[in-house]
Amino acid sequence: MSQTPPPAPPVPGATPPSPVTLPPLEDAVARARKQGCLKWGLVGCAGASVAVIIGLLFLMNNAKKLMDFAFDQMSDQLVAACGPDVTPADKEEFRAAMKSFAAKAKDRTVTAQQVAVFQGRVKAAVADNRVTAEELRALTAFLKDPH
Repeated sequence: MSQTPPPAPPVPGATPPSPVTLPPLEDAVARARKQGCLKWGLVGCAGASVAVIIGLLFLMNNAKKLMDFAFDQMSDQLVAACGPDVTPADKEEFRAAMKSFAAKAKDRTVTAQQVAVFQGRVKAAVADNRVTAEELRALTAFLKDPH
């Protein structure tokens, strides 16, 4: 077996090396807590997740009511934008067709694509902030037969 050499004699005038000291264990644990994920950040993310889930549940439960509201608002805006050439009978026929179309949309007998086509036609009709009798009749005809 080999022997380890004896330690070198101390150099005169040099300070002896100081022993390595480790920080107390409690300080290391506290430092690790501060450097990791913040507890309040996790609590905030959890709270935000709960809020999003509640919002999605609300939308799922009230989707049909929201669809009715949207169709009613669209119908009211169209009728309000009608010009003087539109008769009250045309307006009532449009409202009835709109209610029927909304019911079909809730029952999913009307596709999302057909609803999108109708919305495009509505935007085109109200682009000049005025709906003519011809435009209202065309929208009514589409609502009665969206195919």
